[in-house]
Amino acid sequence: MREQGFWSRLWRKPSAGWRLGIPLGGLLFFVLGAVGTVGFNVVIHETSSDAFCVTCHGPSKFAAEEWPEHTHYNTASGVLVTCADCHVAKEFVPKMWRKITAMKEVYYQTLGTYNTREKFEAHRAEMAESVWAEMRETDSRECRSCHKVERMDFARQKKSAAAMHQRMDKMGKTCIDCHKFLAHNRPAKPEQGE
Repeated sequence: MREQGFWSRLWRKPSAGWRLGIPLGGLLFFVLGAVGTVGFNVVIHETSSDAFCVTCHGPSKFAAEEWPEHTHYNTASGVLVTCADCHVAKEFVPKMWRKITAMKEVYYQTLGTYNTREKFEAHRAEMAESVWAEMRETDSRECRSCHKVERMDFARQKKSAAAMHQRMDKMGKTCIDCHKFLAHNRPAKPEQGE
């Protein structure tokens, strides 16, 4: 008869210490998982707050200081749109991708690429084009998380807006193609001869 291996014997006749280790190990695994999950969610939530966004997007709040002057801040319905509402996806995978790709912004901030008003304005058009391109790629996913074309009351819109909204898909357009300056100022046009 063949002699049983160590693992086989241990599993069939566990000692009292081994039996106690299973529930304690399970409890430790559960506690670490819960702490990790809560910690992860707190970090994701905090890095999507306006206070966090402003820390990088302008020590003097260059991007944030113009936001209260635009329609997505002073809404007729009283709804306050935050930075994350427009710049961070709601779904998990796209949200995580945005968090990863935002590291380039941290890198540029660390380098001081746009840490003064002049540097910020010099890069404004480039930054805006980058955001608009991302929004076009996702068919303005963040806009559509609040604005549903299929639920719009076209009779209450201006005729030109209603006409555009009704045929934007057929025209190959998305929200950002017409609504670029709802929260931020228009980039300055480059000087002639530059």
